[in-house]
Amino acid sequence: MIRLFLKLYGVLIATLALSFIVQMNLMDYVWRHTSQGFDFRVRFAPTFHLVEEALAPLPPERWPARLAELAAGFGMPARIDRLEGHPDRVRLAPEQSTNLDAGGIASLEREGGGFRLLKRVRGGDFVVAIDFPGPDVRRVRVLTYAVNWAIEFAIVAVLVFFWVRPFWRDLRRMHYAAGAIGAGRFGVSTRVGRFSPLRQFADELGAMARRIAGLLSSHRMLTSAVSHELRTPIARLRFSHSLALEESDPAAKDRYLARMEADIAEIDQLTSELLDYARLERGTPTLQLQVVPAEPWLEDVLADARNGNGPVEIRARADVASVRCEPRYMARALVNLLRNARTHARSTVAVNLRQESGRTVLEVDDDGRGIPATERERLFEPFTRLDDSRDRDSGGFGLGLAIVRQVARWHGGEATIGDSPLGGARVSIVW
Repeated sequence: MIRLFLKLYGVLIATLALSFIVQMNLMDYVWRHTSQGFDFRVRFAPTFHLVEEALAPLPPERWPARLAELAAGFGMPARIDRLEGHPDRVRLAPEQSTNLDAGGIASLEREGGGFRLLKRVRGGDFVVAIDFPGPDVRRVRVLTYAVNWAIEFAIVAVLVFFWVRPFWRDLRRMHYAAGAIGAGRFGVSTRVGRFSPLRQFADELGAMARRIAGLLSSHRMLTSAVSHELRTPIARLRFSHSLALEESDPAAKDRYLARMEADIAEIDQLTSELLDYARLERGTPTLQLQVVPAEPWLEDVLADARNGNGPVEIRARADVASVRCEPRYMARALVNLLRNARTHARSTVAVNLRQESGRTVLEVDDDGRGIPATERERLFEPFTRLDDSRDRDSGGFGLGLAIVRQVARWHGGEATIGDSPLGGARVSIVW
């Protein structure tokens, strides 16, 4: 914290000092130009005129005494000396010395404060000097600058401290959170103050921690699910293989080989779905959204689904002329929905594509037994199936709806399960 404080404090003080220097030079420049032509010494010309008038009738030897009387009346020290060899002459600038010789008024700063005015007596070689006591301008200027700068530095130090302290506290919190995330503690809090300059960074760090935790959880779940899904077909494959080796009857051996081929096909299908899901889980791809004609696109997707659908009728309706989506990914999501609906429908599957409140809605209904409300959200998790009719024997590995939700979220939407007017389940994609 000390290093951060000193760096910021140094930058601010340097900026402030530069500002002061520029400001002082600018004010001096403005003062010189606005006061140009004004000479304060002119204001004292009447005083010297009175002195000259009082000294004129007297001989020069009586001038010092008479000037002392006048000075007592003025209340200011005064003296008279010869012009030649005058002790103050060497302190005068050349232009002031010339002005004094010509009878003008010259000025000097007085030791101890105030100023001294000098004027040559008219018609003589004497100089009258009158002192005007006052504060030491140089000392006052130095003290004023010192006090002003000390106050400014103190104010800046207090402000910087009260700014750096919460910033440093939040920074230390982020440092601790980053270390905790690196150590695998993804539940660590990254919350900071509402007005903290690190608020956006803290939110991004927290979101990153949640994404990493989600990915690791998904990876663990995927690993566990894969091992569970592969265990059964491999066990059946091993059992059929051992029976086929022991079987001498060619017909029976062919039956065992056919079972082995079915198990191999099941493993191959699982592997294919796992690769698809893993590819979808890598993150949001760069979607090339297109505006496609709704009805032709829908018919193309339904063409394959209608092949070999048996007694299940698939009806489709498009209430929009076009739809904006990534056709390939959205088609994959619709195929998954149709596969599930056709598997569990009694006789009818209905597909409806429409617009609602400026959003596109894709609905797939079936007239099956439906899905309990308590199980609907869970079915979007990978490798999740219902325990009764919607189990593995009815087809699939529990990845279809997980892929559907991923595609929906890529499009900025969501996938949900509800009740169908046909009596079964309705799965909707809204984007």
